[in-house]
Amino acid sequence: MKNLKGKVAVITGAGSGIGRALAQAFAAEGCSVALCDINEPGLLETQQLLASAAGRCSVHIVNVADRARMASLPAEIEQVHGAIHLLFNNAGITVNRSFEGHTLADFDVLLGVNLWGVIYGCHFFLPYLKKQGEGHIINTSSMAGFLAFPNQSSYSASKAAVKSLSEALRVELACHNIGVTSIHPGAIRTNILNAAMAKSGADEETRKMAALVDRFGRSPDALARTVVKAVKANRMRQLIGPDAYLLELLKRLFPVWIHKPFEIAFTRANRQQQSRAAP
Repeated sequence: MKNLKGKVAVITGAGSGIGRALAQAFAAEGCSVALCDINEPGLLETQQLLASAAGRCSVHIVNVADRARMASLPAEIEQVHGAIHLLFNNAGITVNRSFEGHTLADFDVLLGVNLWGVIYGCHFFLPYLKKQGEGHIINTSSMAGFLAFPNQSSYSASKAAVKSLSEALRVELACHNIGVTSIHPGAIRTNILNAAMAKSGADEETRKMAALVDRFGRSPDALARTVVKAVKANRMRQLIGPDAYLLELLKRLFPVWIHKPFEIAFTRANRQQQSRAAP
């Protein structure tokens, strides 16, 4: 989709971080934007930031894991904007715990947002995209979609599933002139780890990880500029950040070995934790 001017973009997770940056970038390209998030104050803040944009901007309170709400959302947006051309399935959360430390409720909540939210978006919005004769779906995966990380089993599983879903959809929807792109960010300065700590406790490892992301991560704005180019070029996938490119290359070159440093570090950290806990 080379010409974005006048198109309507639906963006989930638009209340902060990557979603907000995507909204600003695509509004700057001339898109009208439907902002979707469960976080109403954040949505209103994003809307205020887009007040000077030429296109229309609407706000929709949405929990992407709610099937009934997602089913009603496309018609609600079409009534406001008249059409839907681009869908960004971007909303996401994480849980930074070992698999053993995860509860099944953790998996239910995370997969509800990160995977089912994407599936619902693709399923319910597809008829509206097809009506326009062209469209594009952008699904936010992660570098964890091709290289799983310890303490991120649920997140990695969800992002790998989003990658595979996107690849299958791209082939199926090409005949309808609908492109599908999965994006794979490396470290991006967003609130996702702080949100995880707010819900599950601010353990030391998560605090350290959040500090590293804040120090070395790329800005959401830089990501959004790259995504604009990826959509215009109809790329199947888009890695974002040198860390994403490096880890993807190492995974292809050393598919087994690349996990060894993580195994060593995780084992050492676990032993240190057990040592501190010993009487």
